[in-house]
Amino acid sequence: MAELPAARIRAYTPSDEKQVRFMVGQAQMESLAYANNRAYFHPLTLAVWIGLSSMFAQYMKWWPNSAYGLWGWLQLLPAFFAPAVPVMFFVDWKNRPFFEENVEKVLRRIDLVNLQSYYARSPASGFWILEYGDKLIGLVAVDASLDATNDEQVTKQTSEQQLQRKGTSRVATIRHFFAEEAFRRVNIEDDLLQFAVESTFADKTVTSIRMLASPLRRAILDSLKRNGFSKGDQAEKVGILGWDVCWYELSRSSWEAKKTS
Repeated sequence: MAELPAARIRAYTPSDEKQVRFMVGQAQMESLAYANNRAYFHPLTLAVWIGLSSMFAQYMKWWPNSAYGLWGWLQLLPAFFAPAVPVMFFVDWKNRPFFEENVEKVLRRIDLVNLQSYYARSPASGFWILEYGDKLIGLVAVDASLDATNDEQVTKQTSEQQLQRKGTSRVATIRHFFAEEAFRRVNIEDDLLQFAVESTFADKTVTSIRMLASPLRRAILDSLKRNGFSKGDQAEKVGILGWDVCWYELSRSSWEAKKTS
C-alpha cells in the first residue's frame, strides 16, 4: 500500500515566488465568485429575474399552450432562462471593480516586491508555506515590521527606503492567508494560523495580531474565530450586497489564556 504524502509547514524560499503570487491573487478573486453566487440567489435578485421573465414571456406570447401537451410547456423555458443572463451580468458588473482593484492593490504592496527581504526585517515576521508532498496547498504571511500597519502601494523610492528599516511593531498584521479548497473540510487553515501565531508571539514585543476578514472568505473567517480572534472595527463595505470587511484581532493575553485553559 502506497504511503500518503507528508504535510509540513516551512519558510518561504525564492523558488516559491511564482506559485505564491498566483495563490495571493487567487485568494483575493475567490471572494468575487462567492459574492456573485450569494447575490444571484438573493430574494431581491430572484424577484427581479422572475418579473423580467414574466414580462418577456408575455411580450413573446410564450406562455404554455395545453393544446400542444408537454411541448407547449417547454416553450416557456427560453422566456425564463434568457433574462437570467443580463441579471447575472449586472451583478458581476457591480461586484467586479472592487475585487479587481483590491487584487491590484495587494499585488502592488511593498511586501510583494521582495518577499524574502521584507519578511526578514523583523524576527517576529514570517512567510510560511504549507506543503503536501511536493505540492503547495496553503500559505500565511505575518508582518510584524515597523510597516505592519502600512497598506500604501509601492513606489521604487519608498520600496528601497522601507526595505532597509528594521524593527518590530507591537501590532502584527496577517497580510496573506490561503488554503486550497480541497483541503478546507479538515480545517487545514487552523494548522497554518496556529503555527504563524505561535511564531509571532514568540517575540515578546508583539502584543496583538490582526487581519482583515469578511464572510466572503468563510473558511478564513471561521478559522480566525476558532482561534480566538475577535471582531473589531469595520474597515469598509463591499459588493452589491454591502458585505462587511472588518478587522479581527487576537491579543497576547487572550492567546496565553487560551493556551493554559
